[in-house]
Amino acid sequence: MRLIKLAKKLNVFIGLLVVFCLAGCATTDYTTHYGIFTAENSAGELRQFRIHWQTVRYEGWSGNQFRALPVVLETQCSQRKLYFYDESFGPSLRCAEGDDQGIYYCTDSRKDMDRHGLALKDNIVCGTVTDRSGSNDILSLKGEVLITLSCRPKQTIKQLKNKKKNIDFLLNSELPYVVTTKKVKGKDLSLVIPSLSTHSSICDPDA
Repeated sequence: MRLIKLAKKLNVFIGLLVVFCLAGCATTDYTTHYGIFTAENSAGELRQFRIHWQTVRYEGWSGNQFRALPVVLETQCSQRKLYFYDESFGPSLRCAEGDDQGIYYCTDSRKDMDRHGLALKDNIVCGTVTDRSGSNDILSLKGEVLITLSCRPKQTIKQLKNKKKNIDFLLNSELPYVVTTKKVKGKDLSLVIPSLSTHSSICDPDA
């Protein structure tokens, strides 16, 4: 008899928990922001580039909270991605000589050099992303974004066993690249934004 009563109480508790969760447990809502543009990589090859980032809305007990994921810059035919972080990601992902505020890509001295081919210190500002309003955090980015790069890769091709891997990225420029961006609801990048073609006719025309 006691077991039956306990089971009934447990069912009531579970039912209340479900009701409370439907009303207030955290849910997430992703918005993906992206832009596609054409420019030269550091090897002088005309390529498409894709910049994207995601903002997340958390709905929970304390109301809505918002978080941004890094800005990612991808190069057609290349396996290397550049990640830009703002101050919300903490000091471990901030550039050593950058301002407290801003959206930066920090150098990797093993892979990057300056525009003249000279060595760079590790973890200094190599790239910035902002928008027409001068936003210095990812959550505020919108509309046309401005991308500036001041470094270039030490190598554009890496030999991996019997295969060559492209690791190039966007050509550095003193003037920013201006890219129109769109936003769409959804988390899965492969479903919500256009991909960059890696067909051999583009990436390896001599194959």
